[in-house]
Amino acid sequence: MIFFLLIGFILGAAVIIFALQNTEVASLMFLGWQFESSLALVILLAIASGVIISALVSLPSAIANGIRMMALRKENVNLRKELEETQRIAYQGTVVIEEPTSIYQ
Repeated sequence: MIFFLLIGFILGAAVIIFALQNTEVASLMFLGWQFESSLALVILLAIASGVIISALVSLPSAIANGIRMMALRKENVNLRKELEETQRIAYQGTVVIEEPTSIYQ
């Protein structure tokens, strides 16, 4: 827990240093719109939009994997119950095997 907190502080400090060192104004044009903002903000928004798009693209497979995992856990519980029942029956029904008798004694 403390490790992840430390990593978060280090990344936050790196972002602040990045923003302070890239204060130049960047002019962007998109579909006839013109934006002017600091270079750091433009880069950070591009990174954030990439992260969001990646998360949205991977979301369907993550949901499918979660559903599959729930089904496998349920199957595992059912198989464990079946195994316990089979073992219980096997221990209760211990079979005594008699020696075969021969007619040539």
